[in-house]
Order: sequence, then structure tokens, then C-alpha cells
Amino acid sequence: MKVTERTLVDICRRINNEQLKNWDSGLKVERRAEEYVVLRLYRKPLQGRPESHELFRGSSREVKAYIDGFTNAAEFANSGVTTGANAC
Repeated sequence: MKVTERTLVDICRRINNEQLKNWDSGLKVERRAEEYVVLRLYRKPLQGRPESHELFRGSSREVKAYIDGFTNAAEFANSGVTTGANAC
């Protein structure tokens, strides 16, 4: 399946409305020249903190894989899954 810019935008919209709904930030994809960039956008920027910062850049397939991984990590963070000392 070909990964288009529209596909990446739709994926970001979905994760922002689901897994990142209660977070202080969301994801955005921008196309720059021949590559795509994943940005973390803060919903309510704080003084002294940038409104966004770059998380990843690569091809459309690489960016999709990054966002998929980010989604999985967000699900773990939201569910409170822990490992290590609290896993007993």
C-alpha cells in the first residue's frame, strides 16, 4: 500500500483525537522537499517553551512506522503499564 501525505495527516488526526486526546500536545506531519517531518505541537504553549519541535524526518513509510510506534507507546503510557520494580 502506498503511503500518501493524506494518509499520514489522517493518522495524525486519529491519534490526536484518541490516544493523545488528554495530552498537552499532538502530532502533525509536514512535507518538506522530498521528505516528511513529524512535529509535536503543544496545545497550550507555555512561556519559554517552543510551540512545537521536530520529532522525526524521513520517507512517507518511515514516518508512518514512526507514528505507529508513537501510537503504541502512547497507549502504554495512557494505560499506566509499568515494568521493572512495579511488575511484581
